[in-house]
Amino acid sequence: MNWLDALPEPAQDRLRQRAQTKLYKNKETIFAPEVDPEQVYILEKGLTRIFRSTESGGEFTLGFVEPGEVFGELPVLNNASRESFAVAIDNCCVLKLPKSLFLDLMGTMPDFSLAVSRQVGKRLQRIEIRAEDLIFRSATSRIARVISMLVDDFGQADDNHVLVHLKLTQAEIATLAGCSRPTASLAIADFRKQGLLDLRSGHITVFDVDALRDIAAATTHS
Repeated sequence: MNWLDALPEPAQDRLRQRAQTKLYKNKETIFAPEVDPEQVYILEKGLTRIFRSTESGGEFTLGFVEPGEVFGELPVLNNASRESFAVAIDNCCVLKLPKSLFLDLMGTMPDFSLAVSRQVGKRLQRIEIRAEDLIFRSATSRIARVISMLVDDFGQADDNHVLVHLKLTQAEIATLAGCSRPTASLAIADFRKQGLLDLRSGHITVFDVDALRDIAAATTHS
C-alpha cells in the first residue's frame, strides 16, 4: 500500500513541501543506528533492505521496503533509539519526513494512522515469526520459509513456476534466514537437486512452492 494514498491531497502537498527528497545509489546507506532519530522515510522508487548487525559482526536482514511504504517509523513512534540500518538495494528515491510532521499526521489523519498501524503490525508479525524460527526450526526449514515469503511478496506466477522479482545473493538469503552463507548454499543446492527451485544470477525460480512450504513447516531443529 502507498501510505500517501491515505492522505487527502492538501495533506500530501504539505508533506512534500516539508519533506526532503533524496536519491540513493545501490548499496548506499539511507540511515544507521542513532540515539534520537528525527526523521521518518517514505520510499517512492526502488527497494530498501532493513537489517541489524549481529554480535559476531554479521548482518540479520529484518525485511525489505517497497515503493509507497514508510520505514524508520518505529523508533519515532516509540520515542526510542534507532538500532537498524537501511540500505538501498536498487537506485532509490526517498522522502525524508521530519519527526514532528509524521507525528502530526498520525494524530490528525485517521486513515493515515490506520495504514501505518496495519503495516507496523504486519512487520512485527514477520519479525516474531522469524525469531521463533531461529529457536524451533532448522536452517534448512528457515531458508525454505524465507523463500516462501519472498514468493508471497515478490513472486510472479508463469506457467509451471514462480519467478521472484528480487535479485539476491546466497549470502543475502543467509542473512534473511539467520544462518551462514555455506549453510544457505548447501540448502539451496539440495532444493535444486530435488527440483524445487533454481537460483541463477541472483534470481530465484520456484518450481514447487507447496513442497517448500512443507519443508518450512518442519519444526525439528538441527
